[in-house]
Amino acid sequence: MWSLAVSVLLASQVVTQERNIIETPLVPIGPYQNAAWASVVDSLAVLPDINGNPFGVAVLIDDRGYFVAHASSLVFEPLTAKLSGGVEVKLGRIGYDKETSLVLLGAHNWVAGKRQAVRLAPQTKPGEMMVATVQGAVRGMLTSDDRPGILMPSQRFVPLAEIQFETKDVPMGGAIVFDNSGAMVGILGAILQPDMPQTSAMNLAAGGDAGQTQKVRNGFGPQGLTVAYALGSKILNRVVAGFQRDDHKVEHPSVGLFFRAGDGPGQVVVDEVTPGSPSDLAGLKPGDLIMTANGTPVGNVVDLAALLFGVEPGSELTMRIYRGGKQMEVKMTVGVKGRLLG
Repeated sequence: MWSLAVSVLLASQVVTQERNIIETPLVPIGPYQNAAWASVVDSLAVLPDINGNPFGVAVLIDDRGYFVAHASSLVFEPLTAKLSGGVEVKLGRIGYDKETSLVLLGAHNWVAGKRQAVRLAPQTKPGEMMVATVQGAVRGMLTSDDRPGILMPSQRFVPLAEIQFETKDVPMGGAIVFDNSGAMVGILGAILQPDMPQTSAMNLAAGGDAGQTQKVRNGFGPQGLTVAYALGSKILNRVVAGFQRDDHKVEHPSVGLFFRAGDGPGQVVVDEVTPGSPSDLAGLKPGDLIMTANGTPVGNVVDLAALLFGVEPGSELTMRIYRGGKQMEVKMTVGVKGRLLG
């Protein structure tokens, strides 16, 4: 079994040369990808390290001068970033989402209408993608959009998209994934670890750094097969929507439920219910065996945790449970992390 230890990074050192993105020639990867890259270059800002060298990248998500970057891409704040065409912009932190470690940066003296904010794909679909890395844009293939993984340091289980590349020694840390229309669909930065017991997954502190090279596995094609994982478009859209609010707060789901692996194979048992939470109001009790969530069979604690993080606050959640020799359904309205309904 494969388990994932994820350190989500945002677009680190994407195709930069002398801190000027636009002057770097794009690696030829196909007409659709080249056109997609041309449409997103003006949305990227190169972030410097302490010596002024290119270190990370922020992405323009709103014409009000809002950029998003991963915390690991920021060496110091505030900072002066460089846009395409050599334009410099001062950026300072105005928001932070600790669940994903994404940072919202605001531009000083921003003039609206000069640059196009990046578009977000409404959903992730398997197929060909364009991935921006430190060595240029490469062609990738999205093969799955529902692999469970762990975000570090928040230790949140989330659904991830799996992307494969027939490319050798590609620096994968922090690469951005685009579809062929130029819409951003994910953020790379996962490390695949073999045979990691699920019982120890929550204690993992592993993760990638900006510019890290993903180890190549043997696979199909004349070159090695690189496998990477992305924070998918669904969670990414949620974070961006929160950052665009006036208070810049991201609303993640919570049902006030703690659970553990049961004694039998594939069993998930309720361990604790937070008083006043959606789970409490729905009548869940410690010892209940969770069988399905919104019709999806629950096979282990990782799958359930990732599923629960993928539901939206305010949506309805139905669980089928086993208690006292009987099956029953409980329904609840998903809450917002940090708030109680009761």
